[in-house]
Amino acid sequence: MSAASAARPTSLIALDLSGAGAPREWRRAEDSDAESFIMGRLAGLASLADKGGVDVLALDETFHAAGQRRRDDWLDGAVAASRLSRHTSSATLVATVPLTGSRPDHVGGAVASVHRASAGRAGWQLEVAESGTRSLRAVESVIGTWPTTAERTSATTRPQVVVPVRTPVDGELAAARGDIARISVATFEEARAARTAIREAAAEWGRDPDDVQVLVDVHAVISADAPSARARWDLLTSLETQPRQVPLRSIGTATDLADLWATWVHGEPPTGSP
Repeated sequence: MSAASAARPTSLIALDLSGAGAPREWRRAEDSDAESFIMGRLAGLASLADKGGVDVLALDETFHAAGQRRRDDWLDGAVAASRLSRHTSSATLVATVPLTGSRPDHVGGAVASVHRASAGRAGWQLEVAESGTRSLRAVESVIGTWPTTAERTSATTRPQVVVPVRTPVDGELAAARGDIARISVATFEEARAARTAIREAAAEWGRDPDDVQVLVDVHAVISADAPSARARWDLLTSLETQPRQVPLRSIGTATDLADLWATWVHGEPPTGSP
């Protein structure tokens, strides 16, 4: 996840580390060595990103540590985020703790634990859910488990709420209660239209539109030159067993990705195909 919001004078850069979790075939039996490897690699990536100035590190519902499947493996993202607090100093640590099948107080408690461990740097990302499996009432129930403004000290805040936006209903939810709206689109035109709709809806909910930052998912493959990056992309896609929808892409050099980022931040028309 790499994006920025033009609603504020500064941009917001995020990195989704969900892919650093254990592949499905590693999760068939208990394997402490595999889990140690996964967490060690994750900590190294998080530390490097944090030192590089990444603002948000995210783990979605697909993230799992290696080892035997458990009934509480829905907490893997939150547990990992808590551990990453020891290897980071400034990045917001966002974990998906699914609402589906879980009580709001359990979800709120898990996120609050990350918030305490990270000294106020936690975020809660909703799962990408099918229509009807989450609601504004459910989200408010989770937020209601956290301390109110009056109960917080001047040095603490509540966890940030990150809403993946895939439908107009998601956009309304982000506008009503989200701090970050995470959109997945194929073009800048779609991204700008979605951002405008979210900001307008936030104003209708009585919020300052600038209180909802907008992140745009970018699938980045970086190499020394464009042909090498394209070859790497082709290899990665050939290894996937199930096709998936790919959002906005940057396949090329680090400069290409920086140019794409600047295009979004400054609102300029893209000069070429990402």
